[in-house]
Amino acid sequence: MSRTLEDILSTEKPEVVAEAEEKAEAILLNIHLNEIRILMEKTQLDMATALGVKQPTIAGMEKAGKDLKLSTLKRYIEAGGGKVRVDIELPDGKHHGFVL
Repeated sequence: MSRTLEDILSTEKPEVVAEAEEKAEAILLNIHLNEIRILMEKTQLDMATALGVKQPTIAGMEKAGKDLKLSTLKRYIEAGGGKVRVDIELPDGKHHGFVL
């Protein structure tokens, strides 16, 4: 019988699991930036021009492991014509959302 991911994680040190989760979240954020840009039908050069930076800066923002400030994310999305909406799930399961 093969082991599940949960089985493997349960045998790891908590700090190893926490570090892996942080890295996974960072990678997902950057994948989403790239996906969002593509959905907005923008190139990295389009985004760079709108933000007043060079294309390599945009590539760096989309690079795995890059930790963006929320204000940078807001500027990035608005440069493509979008808006950032934050949805927070509270401990009781309720959601609170707002536009930045």
